[in-house]
Amino acid sequence: MTQKAIVIGGGVIGLSCAFYLRKKGLEVTLLEKDQFGNASSWGNQGWICPTLHEPVPAPGLVGDSLKWLMKKDSPLYIKPTAGPQLSGWLAQFMKYCNKRDFNYGKDALLTLSKSTLSLYDSLEREGLDMEIHRNGFLFTFFDDQQLQQSFDKFESNWTNYGHNKPTMLTKEEVKKLEPNITRDITGGIFLNEQRHVRPDTVTAAFYDWLKSSGAELHSNTEVTNVEYEGSTFKAVQTNEGLIEADICVVTSGVWSGSLAKQLNYSLPLQAGKGYSITISNPNLTFNRPIYLGDSKAGISPFKDQVRIGGTMELSGINTNLDKKRVKSLRESVSKYLSEKLYGETEVEWTGMRPMTPDGLPVIGSIPDFNNVFIATGHGMVGLSMAPVTGEIISDLVCNGETEYDISAFLPERFS
Repeated sequence: MTQKAIVIGGGVIGLSCAFYLRKKGLEVTLLEKDQFGNASSWGNQGWICPTLHEPVPAPGLVGDSLKWLMKKDSPLYIKPTAGPQLSGWLAQFMKYCNKRDFNYGKDALLTLSKSTLSLYDSLEREGLDMEIHRNGFLFTFFDDQQLQQSFDKFESNWTNYGHNKPTMLTKEEVKKLEPNITRDITGGIFLNEQRHVRPDTVTAAFYDWLKSSGAELHSNTEVTNVEYEGSTFKAVQTNEGLIEADICVVTSGVWSGSLAKQLNYSLPLQAGKGYSITISNPNLTFNRPIYLGDSKAGISPFKDQVRIGGTMELSGINTNLDKKRVKSLRESVSKYLSEKLYGETEVEWTGMRPMTPDGLPVIGSIPDFNNVFIATGHGMVGLSMAPVTGEIISDLVCNGETEYDISAFLPERFS
């Protein structure tokens, strides 16, 4: 008899988990409380850049956080009024802002990042139709020291990923690659094997494949209660009624914590809000993603669009769009451009990245349950790590183990 799996959460992680479970022959029901791919999966930069994968808590970040605390134009902004509700999480987060934990986390992420590009290749071979670009990745800087430090980091790491060596560029060479970048920069770095995708085409491709494969896809369906007996999951109660299954997978992003609480599992999860502006038919065009090193913002070109985005805001779980943050994003990006960027329409967006205190995702079975799994907490690398996460969850569900070393990501580390 075919096993039935319920996946709760229809962002890119949930869609990917559903895809790999369905590929292995399970009956899959995917539940999403809003529209599929409509939360943090929608408006991000779409960078498939494994070289950038590292934990958010980093050495020196505590000092920087205090410096940035009250500045709304800072790359990391902690909203003062959210302090009381964030205090416990921030205390844990700050404990991981050291070199030892940062290196441990970076090495752990590498075990998953190595397969990112090959798995995206396999998705294309499966027939998933997505807008994907292979024009490399450019970093630009105003500050010579930051440029050199970033180049040294990439040069020391490139062999770990099996990529080509990074290339240091003069400002003139940057201008040849991207004519609309200002001449005021000091130089750049080019990584030629990194990619980017338009995020909504990835989630749409997963959705279309799942629909054609016979999966049950329910939007606007919110899980209100999780039912279980002892250590065995039985069913979920939703606004559409009761749904029973043999397996449950929680992939609800920042909302995963509230579901986990129903299963007596306390998951320290917070929202790291990012902002973006998507400009249609822009007056300026770009050939590849550009990371603006000094402002920590970025530019991503898509077909007939360009998206600027960045920032990390800790203000609790909410979707409030702070216009001052949007304004500061525009200003920080404009410093890198030769002229003002505009287009026919502009869509301002904010999304809540699910953040853990140690900066690592949570992937595995929920403690004390034999048929409940969780995949969340990917922070800013959910789109990149969605395929490998889906593959790992399907391995655990079907085989009880996976070839990937996921010891650093197991849910019990927060028990």
